[in-house]
Amino acid sequence: MPIFPSTDWFDALAAAAREDNEVLESLGFANIRLALRIEGAPDGDTVYGLRLEDYDVFSDGEVDTGDWGADCVLEGPAAVWEEMVANIVENGAADLGHTLNALSLPETPLRVVADDPMGRDLFFRYNQTLQEIFDRAARVPTEFAALT
Repeated sequence: MPIFPSTDWFDALAAAAREDNEVLESLGFANIRLALRIEGAPDGDTVYGLRLEDYDVFSDGEVDTGDWGADCVLEGPAAVWEEMVANIVENGAADLGHTLNALSLPETPLRVVADDPMGRDLFFRYNQTLQEIFDRAARVPTEFAALT
């Protein structure tokens, strides 16, 4: 069972999204390199990369945001990430209080950071596609790392 957060967990999430490719295709193509910074994880701050290319999603595991070339970074405390994923697992999809949009639009508790406005725009442009991908967490057997 993959532990959240880990490369194995994000690999399983991407695989679950690819299995449901018709849902992604119905939303249209998406091209974004999204880094996910999880602050205060048991192994310290970690950053994972999700890459959307047309109708496919790929996990690039742990990444360095600069070297990897992220369009934007979604960042926030590990406890918030864990609560969001647990909510998705429990409900089959995020409830209205745990969507990426609800958690990031007010810039707290999650923030979208980019070097330029276009990178930030990509996150919100593809928000529904990203939410559909994260809602696939309901299909990923998940164990949560003990937060410190």
